[in-house]
Amino acid sequence: MYDGLVLLVDDQPVAAEDSVAALLHYVSREQIFYAEDVSKAMEILGTKNISLVFLDIEMPEMSGFALAECIEEKHKEIPYVFLTGHADFAVESYEYEPVDFLTKPVDVPRLAKTFARVGKRHLSGNEKVAVRTGQEYTLVEPKEICYICKEKRKVFIRLKDGREYQVAQALDELERIFVDYGFFRCHQSFLIPIGDICQVGASMFGQTYEASLGNGTVVPVSRSKYAKLKEKLKLLGVPFVKGVLPK
Repeated sequence: MYDGLVLLVDDQPVAAEDSVAALLHYVSREQIFYAEDVSKAMEILGTKNISLVFLDIEMPEMSGFALAECIEEKHKEIPYVFLTGHADFAVESYEYEPVDFLTKPVDVPRLAKTFARVGKRHLSGNEKVAVRTGQEYTLVEPKEICYICKEKRKVFIRLKDGREYQVAQALDELERIFVDYGFFRCHQSFLIPIGDICQVGASMFGQTYEASLGNGTVVPVSRSKYAKLKEKLKLLGVPFVKGVLPK
């Protein structure tokens, strides 16, 4: 059972009751707070020790996406999950940083995975990822990973000590897995650990950007991801100090 307080935001009471019924498999009713509009949701977030939010995307006053932005700005320590009756929103939702994306009505067994992901965020940094190699599993700590990349049609996890593992999953799927470990999709072909970034700047020819990692590795940063990386760093509390170019 999940032991934190949960906030459900949905402007449709009937749909909300269905979601509550699913949540009750993992939390008690006393742990669930309900808001049918954004103002009530913000009031609850400001007065209760909420540890997880379930957000309906389609709401008349303010969309779940807009409310997610408010949470990231004012309550960035609180994880949230998007809810919708339309799976087409799944792609757009990953422009944000949800713990998960669930379609309504919420599937109870699928919800178990959501709570598992939430629990994983509260673990210490000693957790590992199991990489299958044939019939064996190699346990890798995320902090050992230099970057994850796609080359032609193959996807690799490359470690800082020079080892590498080819994996079967697509980079999109790995992005959803490794976002919980502090990785960022800086390019359509690269996932990098944000904590290892030392410098971000223009490439040699000035048409694109690149990021330098702690071990000296340089990876590309697409123009579309450059601004998002800066905003991600700000959300993580990284201060930006204006410097002066050397003469």
